[in-house]
Amino acid sequence: MRRITGERRRRPTPIVSRHTFFGGRRRAIRRNEDKRRHFFVDHYNLQLFITLLALFILSVLDASLTLELVRSNIAAEANPVMALYLEHGSITFLLEKFLFTSVAVLIFCVFNHFLITKISLILVTVLYFGVVFYEVSMMNSLFPQFFSFIH
Repeated sequence: MRRITGERRRRPTPIVSRHTFFGGRRRAIRRNEDKRRHFFVDHYNLQLFITLLALFILSVLDASLTLELVRSNIAAEANPVMALYLEHGSITFLLEKFLFTSVAVLIFCVFNHFLITKISLILVTVLYFGVVFYEVSMMNSLFPQFFSFIH
C-alpha cells in the first residue's frame, strides 16, 4: 500500500518522551505474517511488572534465608555456583545473587511476548515460591517462637 501523505517521521524519535513511560498506541502485533516472526514490543503491562517484582522479592528472601540457614548449620547451599560465591563471603554471595536475578529479570522483560518466556517465568516464580516456603519451614525448626503463625 502506498502512502498518500508525506513521511511521518521527519525527525527521529526522542530518547525520552511520553511514550517512554506510557508506551505508544500499538500494544500488539497486527499483521499475521509478523506474528510468525520474532517480534519485540516495548509495552509492559502491570501483570508482568508484578510477576517480575515477585520473582525479585522471592530471590532476595531466598538469599537471606539461605544465609541464615547456612550460618546456623541447618542447611548447605545446593547450587554449586552460589556455594562457591558463599565461600567468598556473604557480601559476594548477595551481590552475585542480585546480579544473576537482575539479568534474569531483564531477559524475562525483554522477551516477555514469547510463549517459552511466559511459561518459564511462571515456572521459575512457582519454583522460587516453593524454595522460599521450604526454607521458611526449615527456619521454623530454628526459631519456633518466631514462626508460630505457621502452625
